[in-house]
Amino acid sequence: MYPQSNNLYWLGINAPETELFETVELLGSIDDLPDIWGGVICLNFDKPDEQNHNLFLMLRQPKLWTWAVYVVNQNRYSECLCDGIFDEQSAYKNWLDINQKLNRIPDIAQVAPLIGWLGVQRARRIKPLKQLSSLGIYQYPIVDAFYPDLYSSHRFVLGETKREVLEPDKLIDRIRVCKQCNSGHLNYVEVCPSCKNIDINIQSSLHCFTCGHVGDQQLFLRRGKLECPNCLTQLRHIGVDYDRPLETHRCNACSHLFVEPDTLSHCLNCETQTETAELIVQTIYQLKLGQLGEYVYQHGKLLQAPELSIKGKVDAGYFENILIWLNKIALRHNERHLLLSMYLPRLEEYSNLYGDNKMFALLDQITLRLNGLFRDTDICCQYKQDILLVLMPKTAMASISVLQDKIEQLSRLIEEEQFEMHVSAVQIPDPAINEGTKIWLANVIGDIYAAR
Repeated sequence: MYPQSNNLYWLGINAPETELFETVELLGSIDDLPDIWGGVICLNFDKPDEQNHNLFLMLRQPKLWTWAVYVVNQNRYSECLCDGIFDEQSAYKNWLDINQKLNRIPDIAQVAPLIGWLGVQRARRIKPLKQLSSLGIYQYPIVDAFYPDLYSSHRFVLGETKREVLEPDKLIDRIRVCKQCNSGHLNYVEVCPSCKNIDINIQSSLHCFTCGHVGDQQLFLRRGKLECPNCLTQLRHIGVDYDRPLETHRCNACSHLFVEPDTLSHCLNCETQTETAELIVQTIYQLKLGQLGEYVYQHGKLLQAPELSIKGKVDAGYFENILIWLNKIALRHNERHLLLSMYLPRLEEYSNLYGDNKMFALLDQITLRLNGLFRDTDICCQYKQDILLVLMPKTAMASISVLQDKIEQLSRLIEEEQFEMHVSAVQIPDPAINEGTKIWLANVIGDIYAAR
């Protein structure tokens, strides 16, 4: 049992009288919030931006996930962070309910804020917010509030959904993002199918049956009649003397005539041009507590580090099957492939020293940097919590020094002094893989740990 406060805390203007709470405590700023578990607060500001800013700062404080939070004036941002519009009776009931649940938690201080926030009030949802100023269009404000150092809250919830800490509750949107930088700010432009130039236009063309000449309709108009500019034949009846060709577009760069243009996506952030079929499709969900999240909340277990969201990543079973298949192909055709390993030896220690917030931010940075390194044909697998394996087809062992240099350069960009990564590689094929992939990989990983 922890000390409880039966006060209603009020931040902003027009604090009301109370009937159910003991008193109304008027706060001058976020800094005046008491350091307690399970309080209740309402914010009332005339300016939405001021209210949003205070909500964000408030929820960054360690104990505020246990509070019931209300506003007087709701907006789309506050809908993602608070429990609704203030009504004293429902606020009091919610406050009692939250405190009853908090009293059943053995050690509140050990609960991850996001899991606790969802667990103590099951009506809460992790809601996405469309923000055009954001690179990925959608953000999750409650995730940003609890883990402000994350580069991408969308990538965080994607990883937690895969681990079943979270689960989809409602589909909100489906967007396409750049395959290079994950930006949702894309411009779709029609281009010539032949030379891919954007300088195209629509024209009305005619086809003379007499000589086969095809040209712009304007060139066939003479003295108010249609006449072929090439053979001077008068064109009286469509389908008899002439017709209209299917090609209604013309490229001013290469003069190519075509029916329909191609469409390319132009990223407004990194300027990458991509075929629309190659864009990454992101499904944006509203989320709730998942199966593993329920277990973590009920049993008070600490969250492990989320998985890295690296492109081309597959699960362990699929990776093992691909490895044995590629090994057999390499043995038959005398090919050379590379299995690259990246070991993060201080990941668990880092979590213990700095907490989940910093750990999630570190993994987010690693994901961001490594995504720019791998090719589309490389297959990645987070085989252990601290080991990432990358299968690189058609890559010789001689390339390892170049790869190590690139990874070292990327590692220097990661803004954490305690960050450490060990890189090694194994050449494939190896006949021992065919005798047992799991055993072979266990030996490889054993060597990685032993070399520390």
